Amino acid sequence: MGKASKASYADQTDIFDPARFTWPVHVIGLGGIGSSLVLPLVKLGLRTELHLWDDDELIEPHNIPAQLVYRRSDIGKAKAPTMVEILEPYCEPQCQLVPHAEKVTSETPLSGIVISGVDSMASRQAIWEAIKLNFEVPLYIDGRIGGEQIQLFTVDPSDLDASELYEEGWLFPDEDGAELPCAARTVIGPPVVLAGMIITQLTRFARNLPTQRYVDMHVRESQLIAF
Repeated sequence: MGKASKASYADQTDIFDPARFTWPVHVIGLGGIGSSLVLPLVKLGLRTELHLWDDDELIEPHNIPAQLVYRRSDIGKAKAPTMVEILEPYCEPQCQLVPHAEKVTSETPLSGIVISGVDSMASRQAIWEAIKLNFEVPLYIDGRIGGEQIQLFTVDPSDLDASELYEEGWLFPDEDGAELPCAARTVIGPPVVLAGMIITQLTRFARNLPTQRYVDMHVRESQLIAF
């Protein structure tokens, strides 16, 4: 059996050069958003640590239709270690997949790029408390889905003005929001669209280009607000 050929990223380096990207990446929540995002992330050719966080105990039958990479054979397995098993064949040898079958709290040490795909404002609040004004986290991306409505918030947690805007406008108690849980009452399309938007934000950051602070899109109606 011959030696496997190496992947070439020459066609994408004007957009994202994996050899020059050194930040670790944390994906928090491996449901609708996270499960759609992780395969495109490793397909970028990441050669750093990719931390996979999810405290759900088991993959359930209702997860299969709208959570992209999980297979029927994964039903009954824990998400974080199963995600490592799924992604390993696609990863560059230098990419380190680190599963965390636990909840991120305000005390969790995080550094690098932090991407949230969690399903409650309480979880987002805990993540935010862990990274606010943390100079070791240069980029925080918060993805949200309700049905066919998707939202994306991108923040530099070390920037005081940006942090205040995020806290005052985009963080609120669960009971004050009308949003749906990230994978509830949706189909596979919105999480995949949102994952593509997150990848774009990441590649813009990697090229030192401005990122969009806020994106709101209704997928079915093709209505988009962004700034």
